Amino acid sequence: MIVRKILPQEMDATINLFNYYVDQAVESIPSISEEYDENSVLEFIRLYATHNEYVWMNAYEGQRPIGLIAGCVTQCPWNKDIFHGHIDMVFLLESHRNLDNFRSLLDAFTAWAKANKCTKLTAGDIGIDPARLKKLYEHFGFKEALLMVKELPE
Repeated sequence: MIVRKILPQEMDATINLFNYYVDQAVESIPSISEEYDENSVLEFIRLYATHNEYVWMNAYEGQRPIGLIAGCVTQCPWNKDIFHGHIDMVFLLESHRNLDNFRSLLDAFTAWAKANKCTKLTAGDIGIDPARLKKLYEHFGFKEALLMVKELPE
């Protein structure tokens, strides 16, 4: 397995992979299926694949994408010269979920974050099995922080 930034010609395969991610997210957050917009997904992936402060990397088995990690650089609110790398999402197809493959995704993201002068990593997700992801991140040395979500009435 290799992990690298996506190439423009891999956009369709990346969207297909992201749809597997969305399918799992719907199990935790059913409203995602109603809110899903393919054009927004395309714009989101393009943003992360083309701007320096964002990154989208896929894990590949041969030419087939089997996982992804995406995130950004954030500026520390109390010091503009301190940067953190933030993982927005990490995902592997169930058939490829193991600690070595997750480690490869995290190592690639860490290298990208260091190249962008980040001194710390943070991680979050939209709700795909939060208990499993919490356990996974803790295994790799992350400490618990707080992210909460509240729906706003219309």
